[in-house]
Amino acid sequence: MQTNIVYIFLISLVSNLVVYFIYKYYLYGKINSTISLVEKYEERLKNITSSKRREKTYRKISKQLESYMSTVRYYMFLRSMILVGIYIFDLIIILNYLNANIYLPFYIPYVTLKTGDGYLMLNGSLFEFIASYIIFTPISLRSNLKIR
Repeated sequence: MQTNIVYIFLISLVSNLVVYFIYKYYLYGKINSTISLVEKYEERLKNITSSKRREKTYRKISKQLESYMSTVRYYMFLRSMILVGIYIFDLIIILNYLNANIYLPFYIPYVTLKTGDGYLMLNGSLFEFIASYIIFTPISLRSNLKIR
């Protein structure tokens, strides 16, 4: 049964690495190029000295700027949905196929059961799944975007 605990941690580690690599090799380039376009437009606006001309130029390019920002939001949303989808897939696998018995040295009402070996945590694999994702989620959400 102890190998199931290791399997749960490995599943969550591999899943978070998959999300990170999807982001790094697919979404990062697209987000970075879109942000570069937004920065070019902002630089163009910054270089205009006349306030009337700046307002006129901003009205012309505001739809394009909003479109680019919407694209960046879409890619970030896509990354989050991929992460949630993989979490749900992993949760189904772990709850159906991996059962980990976790014993605690103390009693917690509604969470543990008294057995001969100690206090058995009910749904121990679920609690371990949650703990493993708390540990490994920063890997998948790591971002290398330039913030200026």
